[in-house]
Amino acid sequence: MVQQDVEPAGGGTDRGLPAAWGGLSLEEARRARADLVERGRWGEADEMVRDAIEAILATPSGARGPQLAGLVYVPGSPAPDADECDRPDPGSLPEEQRLAIRAMQLANRGTDREETIATARRLLALPGGRGAGAFWCAIVALAICDELDLAMEHCVRAVRDPDVMSDGDARGVVALLMARLMWLGGDPAGSAKVLAGSLRRNVCEQVRGLAVAWLVAALVDLGESDRAHDLLLEHDFGGPLTGVQDRAALFLARGSLHFALSQFDRALEDFLDCGRELSAWGVTNPAVAPWRSRAAVCANALGRTDLARALVSKELAAARRWGNPRLIGMASHAAAVVAGADPEALRDAASALDGNLALGESLYAQYDLALALGTRERYGEARKTLEAVRDTARQAGYAVWVERAEAALTRMTTLDGAGGLTRQERKIGELARTGRSNRQIAEEQYLTVRTVEFHLSRVYRKLGIAGRRDLKAILTPLS
Repeated sequence: MVQQDVEPAGGGTDRGLPAAWGGLSLEEARRARADLVERGRWGEADEMVRDAIEAILATPSGARGPQLAGLVYVPGSPAPDADECDRPDPGSLPEEQRLAIRAMQLANRGTDREETIATARRLLALPGGRGAGAFWCAIVALAICDELDLAMEHCVRAVRDPDVMSDGDARGVVALLMARLMWLGGDPAGSAKVLAGSLRRNVCEQVRGLAVAWLVAALVDLGESDRAHDLLLEHDFGGPLTGVQDRAALFLARGSLHFALSQFDRALEDFLDCGRELSAWGVTNPAVAPWRSRAAVCANALGRTDLARALVSKELAAARRWGNPRLIGMASHAAAVVAGADPEALRDAASALDGNLALGESLYAQYDLALALGTRERYGEARKTLEAVRDTARQAGYAVWVERAEAALTRMTTLDGAGGLTRQERKIGELARTGRSNRQIAEEQYLTVRTVEFHLSRVYRKLGIAGRRDLKAILTPLS
């Protein structure tokens, strides 16, 4: 089970760690953070990082940007260089690096969206040229804030800058950022094309894992699960990811692939690993990666309802604190599923996600809405919703939702054509379709759990479906 955020112990810490976080040197802060994380004290590590960085940045002669990479989570960030960290810094931190660190601090914390946007704007408005790292932080922060138009505007300006285009590394940075913004904006096909091209040109090792993770996410939307799976194996990202950079992004992408394949146990494991990785960095903003929503839906599908409720409750509270409509819609969708898939709650979540900014999430919520309508015998509404999902997904290139909607429409059955089911199989299948557990069905029908499982396996085989989730997509009654 995932370790949730731990409250600070108060006062001081053991192993001789200083009680006043703000008095730590950079190396002391890094070692203290690593020590706390090792013992699962992520909440205290987060507090220490905030206080230590604020104190370090406030000094007239503090740390250089690369040194802070070991304390602030930035997707695609380099690991800190030990030799560099040990050298004294003769000057103060440059303004662009100060603002870059601040923008990512705010984005990771998830408590002040407006200040995050303002900080990223100040960074992008600095006179003169900016380093690729500072530009990366600004655009990533804006993306976390869903300021996609503004972020893309600055990327387009960068592309038109001869100095940027003459620098291979800078050009590669802008290409990756634009691909991510395209995916977030509802263009998985365009994003996949750019990312695949970047990987073919051998992106630098520092961002290879991130590029693969982002491409896997786009391929899942395009319904290209086999290609996504092969990509992970090709880059040796199919295992525990020990020592791999950008583990959080890879766990999230791999979990999404497992989820698309209805491998909920493996998806749950990856989403929880993503959460552990981000928690170790002190990241509490679900806009960085909505791992709790994803994990909650998986846990619910596996019957782990207590875990599902705990995860989604925390996600929804954090989403509301951040104030991002797309994030609130995603968390509300997961909460509705975990609470029993009430159609009106799912409709509200789908409405919050309506629009190209969150098109993939909107299609997902509408699909679940159709399933919920079907289990409540509102078959006409369910069919109409599925047809809308199919048509919108086809136009936007979300093949995964085209396939799912068409499969659900095809599986619509009538009383006389339910795949040759017996009366008992129809009854048990209908009870399972409404969300009852095997044990609840057994108690209602005076059967053993083993008998219920046997009949359900025959129902799945006769209807050509994988399990309960597909069973819900049959939009006319089985009995």
